[in-house]
Amino acid sequence: MEFKDRLKHLLEKEGVTAYRIWKDTAITKGTIANYIEGKTNPNKSNIAILAAYFKVNEEWLANGTGYMNRPEKVRGEEPYLTTKSGLKYYEMSNGKYRMRVPFIPVKAYAKYIDDCRDVEYVSDEFEEFDFIVDKIGHGRYFAFEIKGDSMDNDSKRSLSNGDIVLARELGKEHWRNKLHTEDFPNWVIVLNNTILCKQIISQDLEKGTIICHSLNPSPEYADFELKLDDVCQLCNIVQRMSSTF
Repeated sequence: MEFKDRLKHLLEKEGVTAYRIWKDTAITKGTIANYIEGKTNPNKSNIAILAAYFKVNEEWLANGTGYMNRPEKVRGEEPYLTTKSGLKYYEMSNGKYRMRVPFIPVKAYAKYIDDCRDVEYVSDEFEEFDFIVDKIGHGRYFAFEIKGDSMDNDSKRSLSNGDIVLARELGKEHWRNKLHTEDFPNWVIVLNNTILCKQIISQDLEKGTIICHSLNPSPEYADFELKLDDVCQLCNIVQRMSSTF
């Protein structure tokens, strides 16, 4: 039995549609359709998310080995931990955690920008998205859907249109210090009228400016300068989930 057959079995058994999975986990309908048709197989992160969603063993779902049903004591439905910022962590059988964060798709950019004007407020009306992480992190984390192809250069570093990234907010009190762009080259930058995904390649501490860089070598994606006073939020990208998986 191939992965697509195991997934079809679960869909039929639970009476779940690809649309329902997308609404509940943010794995796109197109991605689920590709799984069902056998065009692609999921990466480890999506395997973990789907296994948790259907309450089955990850090993069985991934390669058909072992028992389908997982012991109830492996991980509960209640969060293992809810942080002060509202992030929920769920224990997994492999020692990792399923981290649930607010999800900002492209269609919700405008609403999110409005919310960002109140730096301590994030609407609970946003959808949520799960990432698999090795450890519990504190602070404010968000999942953003990437818009456009300015960060796509056909390399492993690419962030393509439709990818979903896990981003950690950097508090404004740290913006006038040196940004750790060597460790975190890719950033989500929220402005008053749009949300950008760029690399920060230079910073002028005296002027309070940053130079934003796109990976796409096309001429229309030239480097440009931003004043930090014009930025609403800075988040460094710590994990990516490709739209092609």
